[in-house]
Amino acid sequence: MPGSEVGTAPVAAEPAARPARDRDVRPPVYRQRQLHGVAAVAALVVALSLGVDSAFGHGLLHSWLIYSVVGLGFYLVFSLSGQFAFSQGAFVGLGAYASVWASEGRSFAWGLLAAVVLSAAVALAFAVLVVRSDHFYFAIATLAFSHIALIVFRELESFTAPGGEIVGIPKPDLFGHRFASGQDLALLLGAFLVLALLLTALVERSPLRREAVAFRDNRQVAATVGVPVLRLRLGMFVLGSTYAGVAGCLFAHTSGFISTESFALELGIDIFLVVLLGGAGSMWGPVLGAAFVVWAPEQLRFVGEYRALIYGALLVAVVVAFPGGLVGLVEAAGRWLRRGRGAVRLRSVGERA
Repeated sequence: MPGSEVGTAPVAAEPAARPARDRDVRPPVYRQRQLHGVAAVAALVVALSLGVDSAFGHGLLHSWLIYSVVGLGFYLVFSLSGQFAFSQGAFVGLGAYASVWASEGRSFAWGLLAAVVLSAAVALAFAVLVVRSDHFYFAIATLAFSHIALIVFRELESFTAPGGEIVGIPKPDLFGHRFASGQDLALLLGAFLVLALLLTALVERSPLRREAVAFRDNRQVAATVGVPVLRLRLGMFVLGSTYAGVAGCLFAHTSGFISTESFALELGIDIFLVVLLGGAGSMWGPVLGAAFVVWAPEQLRFVGEYRALIYGALLVAVVVAFPGGLVGLVEAAGRWLRRGRGAVRLRSVGERA
């Protein structure tokens, strides 16, 4: 036909867009590879449990694992939802005493179940009573709760023991196996830490984290845009307190001895330091902070009576020098290494050119 152009060259097709999987359009929290980190922690626990060959070393390893679980619970309560609670130590004690009470003449599983149920129920009842309290008043309420809990542990002999001291607590048993050796206990505690990390990672990767941070930063605005503020606050407090109850159960059956002094205010301060020193902005902060709180005082035993003074000065130095905690230090070191590798690659390309 006139005007038709037969045999013209085909128009070049536009280059296809890069697949979405190559552009990494995921939210930042999904790029943190939490599940890879959980696998690394599991491998580290196995390696340490096999490598440590002394009762003292296993004791430090057990303390690190238990403190990490408690710290993860406080991370949910304090770091994500902004509730400054001094009650974590009390819930550790509640889980410990509930476990011993429920497992007497029964298996460890009954004690673990009692620790979970009772810790969650008491945390919910307490949170409902003080749910309208904010900031300073909430902190004072949790401090009063801790004081009352210690009195109950000391005086309620039908639930605890005379004076709150219990000795001879049996080692945990599950699936017909009793975890009696230091290595077995480390593996059991490591399994509970991995479960706690997995649950925390699920919270991190869910809308629950986004809503909790919105509630923490500005609860009035969060309520205005439809965030269920009260339900969220209750849920995070109950979940974090249940972590503490489970840790208390593990502590009681691992150490074989508990007393009210084990759950005094000093424990609550240690838990706060675990999160603060490790890094309040990351779920890995409690794991690193627990390692520091457990390991550092033992390394200072050689200074004798000055150990507490030097340890306090070391805490101040870490907080001042690294506001982001040990996690921030690790992330800064990673950025420095990446910049160094990038500079090396640029030099090698320039030399080849």
